[in-house]
Amino acid sequence: MKILLCCVAGVTSTLFSSKLKDAAARKRVDATIWSASEVAVEYAIGLADVVLVEPQLRSSYEKIKALDPSKPVILISDEDFKNFNAPKLFDIAAEAYQNNK
Repeated sequence: MKILLCCVAGVTSTLFSSKLKDAAARKRVDATIWSASEVAVEYAIGLADVVLVEPQLRSSYEKIKALDPSKPVILISDEDFKNFNAPKLFDIAAEAYQNNK
């Protein structure tokens, strides 16, 4: 499974990506997880199975979804992002991936 984390600039998302990787490892799931800024997402979305969008990009959510309508694009809630709730978000992404196969 390949998860793309879409962010504004990449500072917080680097740490969040690391936490998502830890969540995948704890579940023994082979996952590639990386982050890309909003301007780079159109180039990276083709490589992803699931896209997670940080709450700061709420206004760009529909635009990001439209880049590849066949892929699950999930907007991270403010609460989950603020608390770095990576295990929950990994589970949401994994479920979306399974449902999209």
